[in-house]
Amino acid sequence: MDSVKANVKEQVVKWLSNKDELGLTQGLTVMPKKVFYKYVPKSRYAVDGKVYRHLNKDELEKANTRLVHLINKLVLKNAYTRNGRKLIAVASIEGDNSSCIDLHSHFLLEKPDSYTNNEFQEKVYKAIELSGEFEVRNPNYKEGRDSLDNQYRFKIEEIDQGWSGYITKKIDKLELNRLYFY
Repeated sequence: MDSVKANVKEQVVKWLSNKDELGLTQGLTVMPKKVFYKYVPKSRYAVDGKVYRHLNKDELEKANTRLVHLINKLVLKNAYTRNGRKLIAVASIEGDNSSCIDLHSHFLLEKPDSYTNNEFQEKVYKAIELSGEFEVRNPNYKEGRDSLDNQYRFKIEEIDQGWSGYITKKIDKLELNRLYFY
C-alpha cells in the first residue's frame, strides 16, 4: 500500500513538474487571515475583548476558490467573464489546526504570455488584497528588528523544478485530498 501511495505521489509530482506542457510558471504561497470568534472580558491577551480563530479547511477551500476567481477576473478580464477562459491553477492546502503549522495554501499558476512576471505578480497582489481573506502584511513585523522577508504574509515567484515537489510533499500522508485543480 505504501509503495502505491509513493508511486501516485511520484506521478503527480512528475506531471506537475512538466511546466512547459502545463504552462504553470508561477508559485504562490498565501496565509489566511484569522476570523473573529467571540468576545471575552478585556485582558492582556485580548486587549480589545475579541478572540480570533484560524480558518478551518472548508473555509480555506472557499477562500482559495474566490482568490483564483479574482486572479482570473483581473488577468483575463473579458475573456474570463464572457468567454469562460480560465488560467490553470493547482492548489495544495498545508498545515493543520491541531499542529504547530497554521493552515496555508500553495498554488501553481499559469501566467499568460502577454504578461511579464512583474505585471502578473502585481495582478495577483491586487487579487489577494481584494479577496480580503488572506494576510498581505505580517501583523507581527517590526521594522528594524525583522528582516524584509518577514514583512509580507504571501510570496509569489517564478518557480523551478523543486516547487511542485515542495507543494506536494504531504500527498503520501493525505492521499491527494488536499490537492485542488482550478
